[in-house]
Amino acid sequence: MADLSGDDRGQVLLVAGFVLAASFVALTLVLNSVIYTENLATRGADAGGGDAISYRNDVADGLESVVESVNRNGSSRTAIRDELSRAVVSTSRRAAQFQVLRGISANATLVSVAWGTRIGQNQTTGNFTNSTVPASADVASDWTVATGVDATRSARINVTDSSELALQSNDPLELQVTDGSPWTVTLFKNDSAGTTTAIEVDPPSGPSRVCSAGKDPAIGLTAGTFNGTDCPALEYGEGISTPYTIAVRNGRQFQGTYSLVVDEVIDSTDIEYDNYGTAPDVPFAVPAVYSATVHVEYQSTSLSYATDAQVRPGESDD
Repeated sequence: MADLSGDDRGQVLLVAGFVLAASFVALTLVLNSVIYTENLATRGADAGGGDAISYRNDVADGLESVVESVNRNGSSRTAIRDELSRAVVSTSRRAAQFQVLRGISANATLVSVAWGTRIGQNQTTGNFTNSTVPASADVASDWTVATGVDATRSARINVTDSSELALQSNDPLELQVTDGSPWTVTLFKNDSAGTTTAIEVDPPSGPSRVCSAGKDPAIGLTAGTFNGTDCPALEYGEGISTPYTIAVRNGRQFQGTYSLVVDEVIDSTDIEYDNYGTAPDVPFAVPAVYSATVHVEYQSTSLSYATDAQVRPGESDD
């Protein structure tokens, strides 16, 4: 072993100390640099990414009401798709207006449409029977609305004269969603004048539940509301598996309008087709957009973002 004098040992310790100090300083600089870079990158991604996501959500949210409007006014798939495509461009431009001033390019285009069927009856004095058109159809108080359904959205019933409803003991209107064992909603009046009305919900298993309201209620079947108020009893299709059938019983015991959108495409091959005529005079079944896919692009000097957004009007009702 080398013989080091006191002075030599001191010099070695001093050099070692300098080396360690330099190493700690370098390590601190490296760590600070990493932390600073990470924070800066995260801050930039959040800011730009947040704006891009906000734009995507604004477009998708704005298009939900547009799709419902196009469905109400469209007469054919071609007309509905063309109108929706134009509406996507218009909605995209409106949502991007404040971005242009910041040098940001943002736009959305319609990619695809998943078709379904809008079923309804618009006459305020109409009932819930099936159609008299075509002439060969039998007007029925008990009938099948749709079969092979996997999903239903925006299902609403508006009572226009609750005095025309039946009492609970007199075979009132029933709407059934069934996969063999029905989930049933029964709509009836609590008194002969119809000043108060109620719905009783019977799931396939478990006790029945009731919600009450005043006269002429609006029922959001898939939204779970009764006259604009949450109805805890109303959980559409509770306990029912897909595909299911939607059916009406005692359809004459009702006066008002109704509408719903199912994911099934009803055409001349379906058994329920003969239950419908032509809108708006009789119960109808017309093409409708069940959901749409929109391609969204958002570009700034520091961010390039592109994604497909799903537009599903009434999805919160599902």
